[in-house]
Amino acid sequence: MQETCQLTFRTSRGRNRVVSVNDPRAGINEQAVTAAANMMISADPFDAETGSLVKLVRAQLVTVSRQAIIAPPEVA
Repeated sequence: MQETCQLTFRTSRGRNRVVSVNDPRAGINEQAVTAAANMMISADPFDAETGSLVKLVRAQLVTVSRQAIIAPPEVA
């Protein structure tokens, strides 16, 4: 199973922007997520048409399980 931490931010243009982090630390909590989100807001790392990150709206852990029905051929 693959786990992702999805952070939804409000932007300066009033839109939502989702940032996904693969394989978050085990036992991640609200304080850690809030601290990371605040660093991302302060750093303003994205040059996005949707605007700068302004506020964390939601954070959630998403777990995905995949099961192959038809597996790709093995490469020799």
